[in-house]
Amino acid sequence: MIWFTWRQHRAQAFAGLTLVALTALTFLSYGHVIRGAYVDDGVGPCLRQDTGGDHCQSAMTAFMDRFNGIANHLSTWFSPLPGLIGAIVGASLLAREYEQGTWRLAWTQAVPRVRWLTIKILLVGAGIVAVTAALSAVFTWFRGPVDQVSGRFAPGAFDLEGLSLTGYTLFAFAAGVLAGLLLRRTVPAIVTAFAAFMAVRLPVEFWLRQHYRAPVTRLLPPTVNYSRGPRSVPTTPGTRPWVLDQGLVDKSGHPISPALAEQISRRAFGGTAEGDAHLRELGLHLKVVYQPADRFWTFQIIEAALFVGLAAALLGTTLWLLHRRSS
Repeated sequence: MIWFTWRQHRAQAFAGLTLVALTALTFLSYGHVIRGAYVDDGVGPCLRQDTGGDHCQSAMTAFMDRFNGIANHLSTWFSPLPGLIGAIVGASLLAREYEQGTWRLAWTQAVPRVRWLTIKILLVGAGIVAVTAALSAVFTWFRGPVDQVSGRFAPGAFDLEGLSLTGYTLFAFAAGVLAGLLLRRTVPAIVTAFAAFMAVRLPVEFWLRQHYRAPVTRLLPPTVNYSRGPRSVPTTPGTRPWVLDQGLVDKSGHPISPALAEQISRRAFGGTAEGDAHLRELGLHLKVVYQPADRFWTFQIIEAALFVGLAAALLGTTLWLLHRRSS
């Protein structure tokens, strides 16, 4: 079975290795430029000292203006990658057998069809884990300096680094296998599996993820420049939190009225210190709701377990349906 599976999927294996190699070459040149600027511009020392001075603020702003767009642009192009990989590989597992009629030979041998499919799923799934782990390592290395400034909870970082990339791909793979069994056509199965992948992943990314653990809420001294990010929340290299919400609140903890917010925004302050002093006189506080940066791996494990669990459920359903058809 191992030799037979290799013969059937060796082209996909070579394609996966080629994808890893091309991805590494693409990101290698950009990554060296980003890392060089991170050192030359003194961004690292500014983050470690967390001085908030004009020089450091200018250095970090210039660094992010220069490279954050590139990092996010490349990440956006690679964001659908796990869904495409999983859907293409999974859909071909059974749909191709039906289309080419080879199931008549494959399923009449000494190996029962359920065992045949189980072995193929395990072997191909192991290949998917290897390829996605390599891709995740490339993405993590490439985004490293940007993550030090913006944090690893940024969508382009969280979705492509750590364990989540593998979980996404395995889920799309499982959806492709089930779609191939039900539709018996490769292209429709790929489209269906990818659509199912996006239908699950988008709500998880934009709604469910922030609820994996209860966020932390802090009341901080008010600042007119709170949109730059709360200075009292940990911002050392690699520990920038995921800020879910922040804004000025009154003594009771309620958001300030639109009229007061407009009054503050229109008032011309002589400097940040004067503006902050005025906000304190009004009895205002800065309310920040965030997920601490040290929860990154906890969230990665939760999200990967979610998608792997869904993949296991889909594969179990596929094996059950195949067994019913054989009985």
